[in-house]
Amino acid sequence: MSSTKSPIRIGLALAAMLLLPLAASGASAQISFKNYVDSLYPEAAAAGVSWETFEAATKGLKPNKGILKFTKSQPEFKRSIGQYVGKRVTSGQIKSGQAMAGKYNRTLSSIEKKYGVDRHVLLAIWGMETNYGGFIGKSDTLGSLATLAHAGYRGDFFQKEFINALLVMQQEKLSRKQMRGSWAGAVGHTQFMPSSFLEYAVDHTGDGKRDLWGSPPDALASAANYLKGKGWQSGVPWGFQVNLPKNVDLMKATDTYRNWVKRGVVRMDGGALPDRGSATLLFPSGIEGLAFLATENFMVLKSYNFSDAYALSVGHLADRIANRHAPLAGNWNVERPLNKAERIAMQEKMKALGYAVPRTDGRIGLEMRAVIRDYQNRNGMTPDGHADVAVHDSVMKK
Repeated sequence: MSSTKSPIRIGLALAAMLLLPLAASGASAQISFKNYVDSLYPEAAAAGVSWETFEAATKGLKPNKGILKFTKSQPEFKRSIGQYVGKRVTSGQIKSGQAMAGKYNRTLSSIEKKYGVDRHVLLAIWGMETNYGGFIGKSDTLGSLATLAHAGYRGDFFQKEFINALLVMQQEKLSRKQMRGSWAGAVGHTQFMPSSFLEYAVDHTGDGKRDLWGSPPDALASAANYLKGKGWQSGVPWGFQVNLPKNVDLMKATDTYRNWVKRGVVRMDGGALPDRGSATLLFPSGIEGLAFLATENFMVLKSYNFSDAYALSVGHLADRIANRHAPLAGNWNVERPLNKAERIAMQEKMKALGYAVPRTDGRIGLEMRAVIRDYQNRNGMTPDGHADVAVHDSVMKK
């Protein structure tokens, strides 16, 4: 393809520069899809995308309006946590994971040695994301990302990911047809967003390609590199299901394992807690449901998908694949999960009330759980740190 631009191409570039302020202002949905995509050329060029790549990626690009319905139906926040874990950690998933553990034993050994990430966690992520490569997605990645960006979904996140996808396409010498993935733009066996691909994807096989679509070794090693980059601690478990004494002090939710033992906390499966390290008490569905001690590696898993349900499913599936833990015991507290709007509203109101809310984006991490425990303790509620309907309603009435 010639690098010389035709008059038509020059006109497109100039038009794009004129449209950029409108697109950047958040008014992208007010202009046509084609004009919006064209307006991204200056930003793409500034990031290092060549004109040839931009033209090949965007020529004839069409919006995929059918994916917009998926933005409101993500299962992590629609189902109760018990329903989610039950549907994701199944006997079929466990058996398939064990089969893959045998098939890729040498590959997993080399990855584990290089990155220090538990092979069974990598297998669990693979199983959770694409059913061990059974379905890696067929959506046009560029079309999906551009559609979500044009619709203004999640601010400028998807606009940036569209630019990153162009860079992936350019660096890996891929055609747009090869850039296939999920409706949200994640690609490959372990479903990397383009930004994660650029930063963490690796060529484990040494063939000169970072092939997350066709090479499970590359995909698994890339997932390991991602987790390591996010702070994975080698040899540290993600957590344990535990049984609590009735008088345990819920306000002291983070402690050493030795102190947890002294405080009467025991593993539900009867095994011993580690002699070293610390963990945080976690009630993913409230005090009436199951209890866990979660480590920093649990939070690393949440960096892959910021959902307690997802991280618990990965951790538990990894344990079952490895045959190191029994099934979870007890009953989940069946409840309606708070939707994103409710979580944000609760955080904003708590912040206005003077609580040290770390962020108001709807995400409930360990810091936010500590804030919720503080609120519950001050307002005569059981301080389990769980963001449920009762806490939301109480906060909103203040």
